[in-house]
Amino acid sequence: MASMTVREIDLERDAEQLVALVLKTSPSGVTNTEEWVHRRRSIPERAHSLSRAATSGDRILGFVESGLDFFGSGDLARVGVRVDPEFRRRGIGAELYEIGLDHVRALGAARAATAFEESEAAVAFATARGWREARAEVLSSLDPTKVTQVPDGSFDIRPAADLDPRELHAVDEETTRDVPAVEPIGAIPYEEWRAFVWDNPLFARDGSFGAVVDGRVAALSLIVANPAAGRAFSMFTGTLRPYRGRGLALAVKLASVRWAAAHGITQMVTNNDERNAPMLAVNRRLRYQPAGRRVEYLLELRDS
Repeated sequence: MASMTVREIDLERDAEQLVALVLKTSPSGVTNTEEWVHRRRSIPERAHSLSRAATSGDRILGFVESGLDFFGSGDLARVGVRVDPEFRRRGIGAELYEIGLDHVRALGAARAATAFEESEAAVAFATARGWREARAEVLSSLDPTKVTQVPDGSFDIRPAADLDPRELHAVDEETTRDVPAVEPIGAIPYEEWRAFVWDNPLFARDGSFGAVVDGRVAALSLIVANPAAGRAFSMFTGTLRPYRGRGLALAVKLASVRWAAAHGITQMVTNNDERNAPMLAVNRRLRYQPAGRRVEYLLELRDS
């Protein structure tokens, strides 16, 4: 292998290679070059985001992204490293990791978090550097074309395209605060939510649904989908507290599953905290199958 160079990522020039690397290292991923570029451009300035690629000639071998968690208190940073499996165990990940960690230390963060699909190699890399598991999610996969469950016709279920995005944002923001996380989730400004969700090139406005009760959206299920690749991912499903226990989460999620089945999707993946018993029960009713764990690890950056 030729000598390695670490350089700043060029969104336009590098997008195709980076997306290929993401999909190679995360088989359940749902993205494409347009979506990847859009999402990176939507990161607010307060995150002080850094992105670097390790290259050999014109080939990207791995990359690191790091910065502050911009929906939290500002004390938490995030660091993520990916390396092409063909080029692992050559010190590439270690070098990229140090670059990302130095960056968030310089920002004054108290802790750093990272999330990855659990594997023996990834856990060994993290624990050897002092990281500890803080929480875990169940990854579940479904072929929506195999789902035969019939929707409950008594619910008023509408596609996101027919609903006010501001109302969807309000429900998403409120219910997201009930999701277990390494630190409390703060405000999610509407314009930022719109950029990350509503304007995401792969956000399925016709395949995401809300349940309307008493004239308001009481529950929602939001998905991103890439019919060309036959893949979809459930971004989030949530129900406002006063409306829980009525089957609304199942109804909106089933609506998304049925839409996916009708639009060429054969792999639909979701992730839920291991302690989120109600949503895991919804997934079991829809016949989602376990597909591994997605773990979140923490590292203390300041001496106690």
